[in-house]
Amino acid sequence: MTACFHCGETVPKGVHLTAQIAGEEQPMCCIGCQAVAQFLAANDHDVFYQYRADQTPGERVQDTRADQWQHLDAPEVFAAITQAVDGQHRRITIKIEGMYCSACGWLLQKVLGNWAGVADLHINAVTQNMQVVFDPEQIQLSELFAQISGLGYHPMQQQASENSADAERKSQLKKIAVAGFGMMFIMTLAVPLYSPDAFTVAPHIQRFFLMISLLIATLVYFYAGSGFINNAIRDLKNRHLGMDVPVALSISLAYFVSLYLSFKQQGHVYFDSMAMFVFFLLLGRYIESQVRHRGMNVRESLFALVPVSAERLDAQQQVQTVPLNQINKGDLLWVKPGDTVPCDGLITTGSGRVNEALLTGESKALHKSVGDLLYAGSGWESGHITLRTTVNNEDSFLAKLADLMEQAQSKKPRSLQLVDQIASYFVAGVLVLALATALWYGINQVDGLMTALLAVLIATCPCALSLATPTALTAAGVNWLHQGVLVNDTEAITQLNHIDHWFFDKTGTLSSEQLTVVKIHEHQTGHALADITHSLQQISNHPIASAFTDGTVLPVTDALAATGRGVAGTLQGRRWMMGSLAWLQESGVALSPVAIDPQNTGVYLACDDQLVAVFECQVAVRDGVKALLQWLREHNKELTILSGDHPDTVAHWQQLLGIDRAHGGLSAEDKINHLSQRQQQGQRCVMVGDGVNDAPVLSQADVSISLKQGAYLAHSAADLIVLGKSLQPLIQVAEGSRRTQSIIKQNLIWSLVYNVSVTPIAMMGLLAPWMAAIGMSLSSLLVVLNSRRLLS
Repeated sequence: MTACFHCGETVPKGVHLTAQIAGEEQPMCCIGCQAVAQFLAANDHDVFYQYRADQTPGERVQDTRADQWQHLDAPEVFAAITQAVDGQHRRITIKIEGMYCSACGWLLQKVLGNWAGVADLHINAVTQNMQVVFDPEQIQLSELFAQISGLGYHPMQQQASENSADAERKSQLKKIAVAGFGMMFIMTLAVPLYSPDAFTVAPHIQRFFLMISLLIATLVYFYAGSGFINNAIRDLKNRHLGMDVPVALSISLAYFVSLYLSFKQQGHVYFDSMAMFVFFLLLGRYIESQVRHRGMNVRESLFALVPVSAERLDAQQQVQTVPLNQINKGDLLWVKPGDTVPCDGLITTGSGRVNEALLTGESKALHKSVGDLLYAGSGWESGHITLRTTVNNEDSFLAKLADLMEQAQSKKPRSLQLVDQIASYFVAGVLVLALATALWYGINQVDGLMTALLAVLIATCPCALSLATPTALTAAGVNWLHQGVLVNDTEAITQLNHIDHWFFDKTGTLSSEQLTVVKIHEHQTGHALADITHSLQQISNHPIASAFTDGTVLPVTDALAATGRGVAGTLQGRRWMMGSLAWLQESGVALSPVAIDPQNTGVYLACDDQLVAVFECQVAVRDGVKALLQWLREHNKELTILSGDHPDTVAHWQQLLGIDRAHGGLSAEDKINHLSQRQQQGQRCVMVGDGVNDAPVLSQADVSISLKQGAYLAHSAADLIVLGKSLQPLIQVAEGSRRTQSIIKQNLIWSLVYNVSVTPIAMMGLLAPWMAAIGMSLSSLLVVLNSRRLLS
């Protein structure tokens, strides 16, 4: 009978599969083993077969054929689970089951990142999500999933991850129950075996108790402990030292040494210890997982804002309550006061006020009327409206936020990349220490060898170290999102605390989009100016229209909107014009001199070619600007305005806001030169701009902040994006950066102190293996709980 070269199982009759290993064709029992063997050979990992000696995995590799995932390539499925990045690439977020640490993420990044067709790949080990940007012309989605499966992980599309997560939790609880009952039963049987009165128990009774313990321990090892074993085998196949390698080694040593001693009928067995620390490790990992994911999954956090159903109007205008997943683009929805808006859409009838605080951090309720856009998750406060949905739920504003946030969380800052490398070397160090411990005890104190060896392997596993940074960054990012600031690059979370110099654009950043009327020069009296101006500005979508929002809307006929110049129309039988001085002069309006403050914008109103009034409009300071600048001054930050506006206007705003320096009339290149000059002097700089005209200088800054909303969100390259209209949240963000840095330092210090202090205790044999299991689990849990403080 021919044995499979990879797993050692018998090759079935009629199967003629081979893989070339070290230049020779070797027999394979199935396509799964063949795929993994070919992968190892293609990536120069076939040295694995030289080091394994006579040890084989003992089970077939999971089928990794691409046709297993062929359904993902179907056009309707592919379009539903991927998003377009540009004309060539698509993006997908994949849930990776079996990825328990950042070292696993490093392996996936290393292997998949070099595949043809994979343009970009980011992994978040905290949420177990992998975001891939790929070219469907070069690599199919089914092939991508098959390669992940071939590495020993289980990929899932995001829509299926919730049900799978529930199944995974149930499986974990079953394993915990088996390990817990097994531990208690084995310890009960161990009493007559090792108590001082053991000599009173007949040898055949002791033998019976020992065999029962063996039977139960076998169930605990192969069922409850299978996750550790499978993960370790997977890591070793890929020539990678993951966190589960020392754990699997310790429980395997305890089980197989005890198995040998049981049949040899001499020596102390460790079935009770093995079952005990399998139980404690599973329990600790389960609690840590639940604590880590609760509140840190940005997609779950955001979509919890949306109701599970909506009231849809049918063709007869009858209201039907339907599940949200049955709502499609173009449906007409009925929204009542107190409802949460279920979908993105335009108001078709009615008006009222909406609260978008949970989406943008904007605390003030906004007035919305026909034609205005509402976002899913916002709270409707007054008036009944009908809403026509503009996108499907997977393309909503919330979905864009979730996609960008997940993409940001999966980008590893330099500090996290360093920790990943340290963790991998740390595992190797643990194995070296374990070997040294075994050698010393084997020579000097054989009786204490197993206890010390198991304790070293378990206690010194650097799980807490690998969680220290990513959990803190994830928690900070979720908290900032609730404050109204989207993190587009997690590197900014740790960098913002060290910024020396803050640069601001003026237009659209320090200034609001809203204009206000600060002075009125009336040349004719007796006109309802508020009603007339408000009615005329209904024609225009120019920002100046925002200054004329009071009054009653009157019917306007013969409406004319001259782009960039003004509006005209007939009201109550008379011809009215409203706009710039030059436009009214060209139109033959009789004008008289008016002294207007050069810092203000003049808007002229005429009736039947006669000047009626001149309005001086002023751009308002954006909400939160003065509070932010005051906070920055108190913390000794340098402040500078970089603007393309006229130098006199910029100087006026500098004086108005009390900013240190201001430069006007600048081109994009001038702004970059100003900022880079400071950087060359050793200063770290942040640029705050509107995200459109300031794109070049934003990319030059150490940290970039833009103000973007709605459809423009996905096109922003800024590190941080202010979702609301106020800059006030940047105070919380700046404070949060310092707090996050502190939490990360606390986590790293605790992780290192724990590992350094527990290692000599374990090596001296003063730490029982079950104590080591509890200590390792508690150290990881403490890191996660400490990071969760950033959520509040």
